[in-house]
Parts: sequence; structure tokens; C-alpha cells
Amino acid sequence: MPHYGMPGVQVDRKQALSAGAVITVVVTAIVVAWTVTSGLREPDRVPVTLRTERIGEGIRPGIDVRLDGLAAGTVDDIEPGELGTQYIRLRLDPEAARALDDSMLVDYAAANLFGISEIDLRRGAGGAPLRARAVIDLTGPAAAKAYDATMGSLLRSLSQVTNDVLTPQLSSVLARIASDVGAFTPLLQSMVVLARTVADTRTVPLSEQFGAYGSTLDGVGVFADALVDVIGQVYRIDVLRTDRTKFDATIDMVVQRLFPALQNTLYHAGDQFSEYAGMLAPILSHAAGMVPDPQRAGAELRALLDSLRAAMPDTGAGPVLNVDLDLRLVPALAVPLGVAGEAR
Repeated sequence: MPHYGMPGVQVDRKQALSAGAVITVVVTAIVVAWTVTSGLREPDRVPVTLRTERIGEGIRPGIDVRLDGLAAGTVDDIEPGELGTQYIRLRLDPEAARALDDSMLVDYAAANLFGISEIDLRRGAGGAPLRARAVIDLTGPAAAKAYDATMGSLLRSLSQVTNDVLTPQLSSVLARIASDVGAFTPLLQSMVVLARTVADTRTVPLSEQFGAYGSTLDGVGVFADALVDVIGQVYRIDVLRTDRTKFDATIDMVVQRLFPALQNTLYHAGDQFSEYAGMLAPILSHAAGMVPDPQRAGAELRALLDSLRAAMPDTGAGPVLNVDLDLRLVPALAVPLGVAGEAR
């Protein structure tokens, strides 16, 4: 059997060569078409590299990349770079790549409360369109475009703020605020009383309020009438109407001479008598100690005055002592006075 023969198949050399040539042409056409279409077709993911100086905790190959909260790709690889930098290689969806440019911002964010991290991309102020294999530099002045908001970073910030805020100075400030609030307690109570008064007044019928206002107007009328009388009395003073020069001189003397002299006198008197005032305090204290029971002393003094008033009644010509003398045993006084045998 020839090499090109098959059992049960009748074929000659010419037919075998023709069939082999046709199969070779078909396979070649399929390979060429596949290669051409693969070169013309848009790739499934757009490779983009981030060059950064720091990486958030939990950022590793395989985590999600999001844009506007939606999945936009994955992290393909992370490689160390020169001078302490890192290269984060992303593979983005074509739609996300078309929505971004080279001014985009990067957030290392926490995907959930369990510490799993992800990369959130945010649109920047505007730049060149994002192309495949573009390198976004997030080092130097552009380092602020990368923000670490992972769970580890948040916990560290919270602990630092706690250490900076919860200090003894805060305790002293709170104590000072408490004391100041205590000092303002009377004012707050007054405000509460005022608010309560206003609220109670609002419950009073409008007719009663107008009645109270009417009584107030009555008092205003009386006051206005008295004020007019006072003005009339002042206007009728003869000095003010006839001798204004004397009146002005009197006012000038009082204002320019009497008040300054009185002020100077009181000023020096305060300096001279301050020590005497200090001596007066213990004297008054001892004087007060001499009357330990003021109420009892007042009652006894009132009884004494009542007794004196009863003993010396007023006769119209002045008080006379109401007393009787028995002169019968004193003839030297009874005979000249003509009261012998009588008691006076």
C-alpha cells in the first residue's frame, strides 16, 4: 500500500496531492485571517502603570480597581522601582480608560470593614487622553494625587488624633468651661424665667392685655400732667425770668467752684480718715456684742420708754412728772407750803 493510501479507500497519488494542497491552503487562510483580525481587534484590557512613592496597606495583585464605584479593572502586578518607588500595573476596561486621562487621582481605599483594600480612580482637572501602556507619575510634586484611605491608615490617624486631643490640657479646659457655665447660671435662670413669663403672658386673653395697657396709659396721663406742672413751676421762678445773670453766676459758682472744692475735700478726707474708718470697725463690732439679743433689748427699751411716758404725761405746757410726796412727817416743808396734814 502506498504511503498516501488509506485502508478501504481507493485513491491514487494525484488525488492525494490535490487533497493535501487544498487542506494546506485552507489552514493557511485560517491562520492568516486569525492573525489579521487579532491585530485589528481592540484589546480586552488597557494596561496602565502607576509610578508612586507609597502604597496603601492591603494593595496587592488581583484586587479590584473602581471608577465611580463601579468595577473598572484589576491590579496586574506590583514591582519595586528606583529610589524607593513602586510600579503598580493596572489592566483597565476600555470604557474606564476612555473616561480617564493622565491627570487622574488615585485613592487607596477600604473596600469593607474587614480591611480588604482596593484602588479607586478619580477624574482629574483634565489632561491628555489615557493610552495603553501609559505611565502615570505619582511621585514628587504629584504625590498628593495618591491618597491613602485604607483601614490601617484611618486607624493610625484616629490613634494620633486621640493622643493629640485627649491631653491634660483638655481636662483643664473642660473644667474651666464647667466653672464658667456655673458662673452664668443666674443669667440662664433669668432667661428661663423671662421665657416662662412670656409664655404665660401669651396665654392671657387679648382683652385682658389691652385692659392692662389701658391702666398703664392712665398712669402715663397723670405723669404727663405732673410733668407739665413742674415745668410751669420752674418757668414761674422769678430769678429765672428777671435775673438771669445772677442765676447763671450761681450755676457757674456751683459747677466751677463748689463741686471741684467738694471733690478735692472728699478726696483728701478719704486719705486722712481711712485709718479712722479701720478703727471704727472693731468699735462697732464690740458695740454690737454689747447687745447679744437685739430683739429682747428692743422690747425692754420700748417698755422703759412707755413707762417714762406714763410717768411724765404731757399737760399742754410741757411734760410734768406724775408723782405724789408725803410731807406730813417733814413739818419744816409742810408748814411753809401750807400742806400740813395732806400728802403731796
